[in-house]
Amino acid sequence: MLDNDFKDLEEKEYKVSSKNLVIILIASILTVIFYNLNINNYIKDVIIPFMLLLVSYIVIFKEEKQNKKAYLMLIPIFLIFVSELIVGIDGVNKDLNILILPVLISMFLFLLLNKNFTITGNSFLWMFKLFPQGLFTNLKYFKLKTNSDNKGKAKNVFLGIVFGFMFGIVILYLLTQADDYFNAFLGNIFKGIFNFNPTSLFMFIITFILGFSVLINILKYKDSKMKKIKIRTFDNSLITTFLIFIDAIFVLFLFSELSRLTTNFLQIPIEYTYSSYAREGFFQLLGVTLINFSIIFYLLYKTKLSENKNIRILMTLLIVFSIVLIGNSYYRMYLYIDHFGFTVLRLQVILFLLMELILFVLLILRIYNCFKEKNAYYYFIIIITFYILNLYLCNDAFINLLN
Repeated sequence: MLDNDFKDLEEKEYKVSSKNLVIILIASILTVIFYNLNINNYIKDVIIPFMLLLVSYIVIFKEEKQNKKAYLMLIPIFLIFVSELIVGIDGVNKDLNILILPVLISMFLFLLLNKNFTITGNSFLWMFKLFPQGLFTNLKYFKLKTNSDNKGKAKNVFLGIVFGFMFGIVILYLLTQADDYFNAFLGNIFKGIFNFNPTSLFMFIITFILGFSVLINILKYKDSKMKKIKIRTFDNSLITTFLIFIDAIFVLFLFSELSRLTTNFLQIPIEYTYSSYAREGFFQLLGVTLINFSIIFYLLYKTKLSENKNIRILMTLLIVFSIVLIGNSYYRMYLYIDHFGFTVLRLQVILFLLMELILFVLLILRIYNCFKEKNAYYYFIIIITFYILNLYLCNDAFINLLN
């Protein structure tokens, strides 16, 4: 991936219209109301990122510069939002969703506003340009100017509220009389409004500050450009020696595994059962494959060392060894599942192994220039696809079906 980041921007005044302030204010109130309703806790957890996405999109909807391809990002965002409502995900995935949603939302907004943006290896860092940055310092742009035009608009807005309230009361009364469920739902809403406790007040303030800060950050970065890739330089002999050393370690490990799984020709006096073999060092092997992936990934996208034939061969060997380790890990898990059956964690491991296998195949294709995509587009699609599969497959209902 490219080592891209946003260029520094000159300090300037950013004007926030009264309409946008009203939108943020309404979203903050709705957040408090939804949080006080007697509804699914997961919906309460995702209500703030959902409101931030909705408010941000409403604010930038009329922007002329839009990258239409960014709307594809709404597919995984939507699937993650509704995963709990459709299949009922576990607690770990709920927590992961809360972390992943701001990342995807920030990627969507930045890609939407700037056609120069691409999905890169550090795209997840875009979140820190949108949410935490300037959380309180952006409040200095909170300035309301009073002139004759604004006074006229304020008067019209006030009249609109008065007439809307009058007609709204009549319509609400008729709807509550026509539908008992809606009447009960409306009762919960008013209960949430009047239950404006210190927690609700704190949530209202935080949501408003977040919404305002995100709006300012969008204005700041909507015309920004991305820096060019920074290529690191290393001596070929250094990297060649390093890769030979790492590959040699894997040769020893595979030689040992071959002896253990056949006739024990190395004559190692250690007894084991298939049950202990299945449980032994499984997650350590996963950790090794992740380290290997990071090494190859760095050499491919942060250096030009893959242009060297010998280094390409050594990198390929390391990938092959990694694929063998994935097969080894899968075999261990297969033995365990065959004896004890599937669980949520075991199915997640199987999905993770399959994802790793596909990513390593992509690395091989990239080494030999079978595709020349410089950004992280394919990697992102694979990772987010398997994450969503994890949400929708790794649940008790599907596990019972498998078993």
